[in-house]
Amino acid sequence: MVAIVTIIGCSPIVDYQNSIFNDEDKIVKDSDSHTYSVRQGKSKGNETDIKFTSFSGTDTIFRITSDTGSDIVFNFESIVDKGDFKVVLITPDNEIIEIVNGGKEGNEIVKLKEGTSRVKLVGRKSKGQIKMDIEAEENIKIKTID
Repeated sequence: MVAIVTIIGCSPIVDYQNSIFNDEDKIVKDSDSHTYSVRQGKSKGNETDIKFTSFSGTDTIFRITSDTGSDIVFNFESIVDKGDFKVVLITPDNEIIEIVNGGKEGNEIVKLKEGTSRVKLVGRKSKGQIKMDIEAEENIKIKTID
């Protein structure tokens, strides 16, 4: 009985988290809503290395503050075994810049706007791994969010 109530009670939350992937209004929200079956690894400094299963929703991993518009470089390796997965940068004015979508390896150069930007993982029933590091000038502050 408890299991049935738990499954039924959580269903609207899971449905909401699965609905986020293609909804820009939900992605740009300052708060996150996410579920992982497994999340191993962490973000530290300007790097992240996370393995995940059954990830749905959004998870903010970095806040990046720039006093001036400067270029930063995202170097990444994304492996997606199942589901949908992407990494986005949300600018201070809530513009979404896609860094990675699906499984791929490479880099992306982005011109930061003045203010605080956020880097979010976005998933829908996804399984995989993301390794990423950010190259930035000294005047850019990168804060890890756990």
